[in-house]
Amino acid sequence: MAPYLSVIDLSRLCPVCDMALRSNILCVSLPHHKSGLDLEEASDLGCYICGTIRHSNTWSRRTEECRSSSFEYVLNLHNADFMDTLEGLIIGKAPTGCCWAFQLWKDPDPSCFSISYKPSVSPYDSGCIRLAKNWLDSCCQTHVKCRKSGPDYKPTRLIEIIDELRVRLIFPKNVSFGTIDYIAFSHCWGKVEAIKLLKENVDRFRLGISIHDLPNTYQEAIQLSLRMGFRYIWIDSLCIIQDSSLDWMQEAKDMKRVYEHAMFNLCSATASDSAGTSFVARRTSLLRPLRVKVHGEVFQLLCDGLLQDDITYCTLRSRAWVYQEWYLSKRSLVMGSHQLWWHCKEKLACEIWPIGTPQANRGRWWSQTQPLKESAPSEDSDDMDAWSQRVMAYMRTRLTRETDRLVAFSGVVQSFGQTRQLTEDYLAGLWRCHLPAALLWKVSSSARRSATYTAASWSWASLAGDCLVSTDKGLAHEPCFVTVKQMMSLGEPGPDGFLVGGAITLRGYLFEVVYRFVGLFLGRADFMIPGDEMTGGELYLDEGLDNDSLISHLQAPDLNNFSTWLENKAVRLEMPLKDAKGRFYFLLFLDRGDEYRFRFRGLILYQPIDQSDSFYRVGYMNWGKLPGVVNTDELMANYTKSTVRIL
Repeated sequence: MAPYLSVIDLSRLCPVCDMALRSNILCVSLPHHKSGLDLEEASDLGCYICGTIRHSNTWSRRTEECRSSSFEYVLNLHNADFMDTLEGLIIGKAPTGCCWAFQLWKDPDPSCFSISYKPSVSPYDSGCIRLAKNWLDSCCQTHVKCRKSGPDYKPTRLIEIIDELRVRLIFPKNVSFGTIDYIAFSHCWGKVEAIKLLKENVDRFRLGISIHDLPNTYQEAIQLSLRMGFRYIWIDSLCIIQDSSLDWMQEAKDMKRVYEHAMFNLCSATASDSAGTSFVARRTSLLRPLRVKVHGEVFQLLCDGLLQDDITYCTLRSRAWVYQEWYLSKRSLVMGSHQLWWHCKEKLACEIWPIGTPQANRGRWWSQTQPLKESAPSEDSDDMDAWSQRVMAYMRTRLTRETDRLVAFSGVVQSFGQTRQLTEDYLAGLWRCHLPAALLWKVSSSARRSATYTAASWSWASLAGDCLVSTDKGLAHEPCFVTVKQMMSLGEPGPDGFLVGGAITLRGYLFEVVYRFVGLFLGRADFMIPGDEMTGGELYLDEGLDNDSLISHLQAPDLNNFSTWLENKAVRLEMPLKDAKGRFYFLLFLDRGDEYRFRFRGLILYQPIDQSDSFYRVGYMNWGKLPGVVNTDELMANYTKSTVRIL
């Protein structure tokens, strides 16, 4: 029987990978290299597949583990997300563990290639710079979604690149500059102490700074900017006075405009601090996809992990402030560990696919990059689901100061509200028009509330990242038993102008419940009606540490003088759930119908013994059965609603 697939350039594969691709057995796990050391040897000898695996971020993070493992592969030639893509080859550690997925993408028609590009050893070579310029020019001239909007804007400060050896600080607003085309730089600060703008060195920076006094990532950014023909760059640590809280607050408010009006956002994606470098895993031979034939049609074999290494899960994307920077910029030029990438509202391209990846507007890569850029909603777009996507991506990031959690998201709020034409109130991470369903977010990983007050317990912003926060799709369109009686702002606006403190008053069906733990073996815990063991279901507590279930609440909040209390006396008490002395309640929100095993959705609230008029959110829960009634019609006939105020 003839093999399903034939390799066009056999010299680029080791015998093991060649055998895997030409296998007649589909969708069955079969042996690959016997050890990671064998795979590394095949990589050194030029195998495209083994080289891609060996130089991935996953391998570099777990080298010793990978070297001591054996490997298996599965060949699958079914269609993936759409007709031009096949599932391809999956290689993973045996018997379980990390894996590398290689999809087969339809080879583009040569007539489509408006760009002639051959990868070079250095991404700073003239060919690579021409490619980046081509991406930028094409975007500026032909992309409707990426066009400039609004009047020209000048940041308070910029770094002017005098030449390859010297830069200086300038104040464009104070000088009669014309239009200034500048680049906005995104990078990881890390723990390395680097040069920064302070009150004492403003005048010195205006005279000039030697390029050799700047850390590696800044030098890379300046070198690339200069080669692309740009003389001005915005770098946060050099354009915001770092020891002035007043300047920081003013510039934080302006962050949206800084990134929106930049020609593009230059991203140092994989350097963990300012001393790091980009393109550390760059191998020119791996920037040419392997071409194969499947039933006479030519495909290119590409590793799914390329996007994850350089963009989706890159080091830079773990920074909370960077989510906003990437999101607000019309265009991003990304210096990855492997190659240079282009990401704008209409195109995703890289050195491997210079004309734009076929999955830029659909498929897996699209779904991973789509929430990273703001764009006008499609006709079938759901505002609440779109907002939840952005919150979920943002809450996977980390902050040095958790008190910045909402400030670092404020530009996203402004942009999303304008694009979606949301005119109702926004408070502490939630839009009034999405309530009450938007309160039904859940946490699917270990999380804790910030030790200092960042937001009310009903807001996802009260949690410290990095955690997995999500909202079920379509909740905004479900009939809801809860009504919002009042959203009361507490405290003073933050530096972004938005309020972080607030109380929400809801009216709905409230059931007192008790906590139960169903044994260590089953590992399940939930809340039930006292004496009715048929109630209960799936519990998602907001807080937990390792195997400990936690809850927290404010200690004696002064609602009449909330700003003063927050500033001087605010204390959040945290305790193991089993030690809580107050009362727990289930507030019913939705009935999703009998096609769901746990059909009733709601929140678990906690009322401390010394706060008779206040409740705190401690979790989200799906219930399977209501107490004493068969359905919600009986519920409404036999129960009365209660009013609760949640802080």
